[in-house]
Amino acid sequence: MFEVYFINFLLPVINNKKYDANDKETIIQVADRNNIHIPRFCYHKRLSVVASCRMCLVEVEGAKYPQPACSTLVSQDMKINTKSLETLNAQKNTMEFLLINHPLDCPICDQAGECELQDVSLEHGDYKSSYKELKRTVIDKDMGALISTEMTRCIHCSRCVRFGEEIAGIKELGMTGRGENTKIETFINKSMTSQLSGNVIDLCPVGALNNSLYKYSARTWDLKQTYSVSSNDCLGSSIYYHTYENKIKRCIPKENNDVNLSWLSDNDRYGYEGIMSEDRVLGPLLRQDDKLVPTKFESACDFFVDSIKKHSIKSSGFISAQSTCEEMLLFQKILRENNIFNIDHRSKECDFRYQDNYPIIPSFDIKLSQIKDMDNIIILGANITREFPILSVFLKEASDNKGTRIHSFATYEFKENFPIVKSDILNSAELEQLFNDENKELSSIDINKNQNNLIIVGPSLSYLSNYSIILNNISHYAKSTNAKIALLGDQANTAGAWAMGVVPHRLPGGNPVSNPAGTDRDSYKDNNELLIFYNLEPEYDFSSDNMIIEQLKKSKVNIFFSSYMTPAIEKYADVVFPLATQIESTGSYININKTHQRFNKVLDPLGDSKDGTSILLTLANKFDIRSNLELINSELKEILSAINIDNNYVFTKNLKKTNVSEMLEKIIIRNPNSSNPTLRRCQSILKTHDKDNYMSLPSNKISNESEEFIMMENDKKLKLKIKQKTHNKPNNALLIDIGGTHAHMVGAYNSLVDL
Repeated sequence: MFEVYFINFLLPVINNKKYDANDKETIIQVADRNNIHIPRFCYHKRLSVVASCRMCLVEVEGAKYPQPACSTLVSQDMKINTKSLETLNAQKNTMEFLLINHPLDCPICDQAGECELQDVSLEHGDYKSSYKELKRTVIDKDMGALISTEMTRCIHCSRCVRFGEEIAGIKELGMTGRGENTKIETFINKSMTSQLSGNVIDLCPVGALNNSLYKYSARTWDLKQTYSVSSNDCLGSSIYYHTYENKIKRCIPKENNDVNLSWLSDNDRYGYEGIMSEDRVLGPLLRQDDKLVPTKFESACDFFVDSIKKHSIKSSGFISAQSTCEEMLLFQKILRENNIFNIDHRSKECDFRYQDNYPIIPSFDIKLSQIKDMDNIIILGANITREFPILSVFLKEASDNKGTRIHSFATYEFKENFPIVKSDILNSAELEQLFNDENKELSSIDINKNQNNLIIVGPSLSYLSNYSIILNNISHYAKSTNAKIALLGDQANTAGAWAMGVVPHRLPGGNPVSNPAGTDRDSYKDNNELLIFYNLEPEYDFSSDNMIIEQLKKSKVNIFFSSYMTPAIEKYADVVFPLATQIESTGSYININKTHQRFNKVLDPLGDSKDGTSILLTLANKFDIRSNLELINSELKEILSAINIDNNYVFTKNLKKTNVSEMLEKIIIRNPNSSNPTLRRCQSILKTHDKDNYMSLPSNKISNESEEFIMMENDKKLKLKIKQKTHNKPNNALLIDIGGTHAHMVGAYNSLVDL
């Protein structure tokens, strides 16, 4: 028997032509869908309707006065005219009213050329105004290092205010005063701290809110637009770079309903600033007389080849998951062809015991757009609002519209922009126990296996010393509750790193290694003759910078492919290849939705730097590895087509329980502002957002001596200066602000803490 569903379809008439509509649509929605232009300022398709600007007034048959198209629902046979004299007069009068106080500063305004007010004024404005008094002026507001203000231009459309409340989840902007004295401002003149703050620039229709980095630097009609993909998190937001004379002027979102909707995180919007850092490596460098001196590419390549031939037996190679799929495929191919099998991208992980059971591509079991359909969501080891701002938009939507119940457990304190039903700060041992079958914590959470359930696993869990066991327990729990699992990658192309085989136990496509020489990242400790680092900086990208520095000291040869110079590279590198940044390269990423995303270079590489694929192709040919860009793309396509892309975790029984409570454990908050070398050099970002990082240590290992704490382990003492904090903390742990360069570090391991 068939079930019949009835949907109320309407046939409103717009400009003497009938159009399909449903009973919940407004006039402006029907018009937009059918490319019928209606001017507007306050209306935005992703924000609530306030009908405050009145610019969208249209004639509706039977109505006494023109009606706002943004708030008027269509009805059967409703007759609407968007071009009548009554409509045009209403819009003209509204336009005159809006221009009463708006300054006529189009020649200097950054919005000129793409200004909604300018466009509508041209169509509906008048060359003269009946208002003769002086225009008002409004004092500009300090909204931080990212947003520049010209508040005299503001027409009070309230888009920015509604965005903060409805999308960002942080009410940082509001309206004060009445009538002509109405102002948009921050609470007690504080800067905006939301990781999504820059979106108000795109929303502002009149140039009141501007991009600080772009202001007064170019005209919109001079800019070249290039599509790209974000390299700052694993979501892979779609973006446009606008360039002029081989310089990036700004970054704006490309609408993508599957990933970032109409929004960008601030890291994505301003992350390009770091490419012009003073410590860029602009050419190949070779160590001579204990100093790195400029050399030719040919000489650097010859040194690389000779080093591989001499030291391949005891060698290890590390590559950042910020690298493209093409780079990683070539990197592992060159090393494996030369019998170097200790290859890895997991510079911050420390538990590899059950890595054979991990999915081929760690990713989301569902599309981001399906989050809104979830009944229950459990977040583990992630501060979504801070680390994955775009993802927080989807979670907030689910909570606001469907009433999704969200629970969160992490190793550190956090604040989210969406409601949390239950949250707790747990150490790694407690996280392991959390998903035991008889756990009381989870039994108190109302999760029905017949509902839509989702478990989001944050990257900081992978830094814990018992990650394998935690993930296994999560998998069992997900199976028992019929929940989907979403694995958030540590970096932009973490999914691609696994797919391309830059792990010691798997080949490209997830195929197992027949005779693995090394099984995890820590195997490099016994291979000290040659270390190769690709797009990694020892001070920031490893769970223990002191440990990696010790290995650099022991190694006979250290080879770096890097865009930037750091003290460790300058001191220990024997050769440095000048690596172009992602913005200066062509390649592809795989995002958490398992989507293979291609992008082209936005800028020509700075100086004599080269994109990594070109460098690696040159080196491959030096080893008689037949390869070119066409072959690489073909191989890449073949690998991806052969992968059974799912997120299943192979369950393991009888796991050895980890006694974490007796370990010295370091747990540091992920700093999303330092996820890649370019981003951590963006001064504007670093000035704006919170940079606090904390380390937790078992309290029974710590004794108080005045302003310092002494930590004891194996009869060794480690003095730690403590800033007293009131933050919540894991059980039996002390939070320590480590600051400085270590603010970029993340990780957890079972050894003496390195500071």
